[in-house]
Parts: sequence; C-alpha cells; structure tokens
Amino acid sequence: MGELVEIVNEMNEVIRVVERSVMRKERLPHRATYVALCDRQGRFLVEVRTLSKDYAPGLLDACVGGVVTAGEDPDVAARRELFEEVGVDASSEKVRLERLGAFKIPSGDLFLYGYLYYAVADAITRRQASEVSGIMYLKEDELLALRDNFAPDSLVAFEEILRRHKAQRPS
Repeated sequence: MGELVEIVNEMNEVIRVVERSVMRKERLPHRATYVALCDRQGRFLVEVRTLSKDYAPGLLDACVGGVVTAGEDPDVAARRELFEEVGVDASSEKVRLERLGAFKIPSGDLFLYGYLYYAVADAITRRQASEVSGIMYLKEDELLALRDNFAPDSLVAFEEILRRHKAQRPS
C-alpha cells in the first residue's frame, strides 16, 4: 500500500483516506505544508522541482513543503519536509519557525488546505535529489518577478505567508 492522505471537505474536515496516487489522479482536496524559508539577509530559498515530481514537475517552488500524510500533525509534517527536502533541522536553536495557521488555497478547479509557516535560518542546505533539482536564494521582489515559473499553489501560499508574517510584526 502506498502513502495515505486525508481528503478534506470545504471546512477542512477529513472525509476519507486514500493513497497519494489516488489523490493525485482524482485531484482530490487534501492538506499540505508550506514553509517560506528566509535567510538573515532577507533572501528566500527557492527550489527547482525535479522532472519526476507527480505535481508541477520542473517548476520552481517558493516554499519548502509537501503533502501531510494521514494522521500526521501539520507541524510535524512541516519540520519533516524542511529536513527531507533541504536538510534544515527546525528543532535547532539556529532556526526560528513561526506557525501562521491554515489557509484554503485555490488550485485550478479545486482547492487544498495549506498549513503556513515562516522560517528564518542561516543554514547549510542539502537538497533531496529525488525531489529538488536545485536551490537558489532570491529577494522577495526577485522571486515575485518570476511568478510564471512557480508551482501556482506555492506562490499563493508564499504571498499569504508574507502577508500574515508582516501583519504579526510590530510597526
């Protein structure tokens, strides 16, 4: 049996559990994590997705993250994805991970629920070769100038992460 994923309704309530391949094939609404990883110079980590990805192969990702597996806590999933994809250990005192809540992300003719995070770290990264072809760091304006090259959901999540993060910062 493959990886199991919880399918959710419009209120983010679990309505069934299916294999990830079924979720992708039938384009079912699910949960995912999105972490905007910023270094102390204000540059964001951008991933180049491998051509073998089951969603948006070869496009850029504005966030580190992925599908939340059945029964997995989103905070645990976000930390797992940070470590798996780019080798950043969110439990390190050198990493600040800020939880920004859930957000319904439109994705074409469907939706998914994204759990949003803002992370700050100066870290040596190690890409997961099976999922990430390359990594670069871009300033916010540089990243947004390339918007047509990103997986659409990651860009929507990135913009919402920045909006929520900036709203929480004292003026």
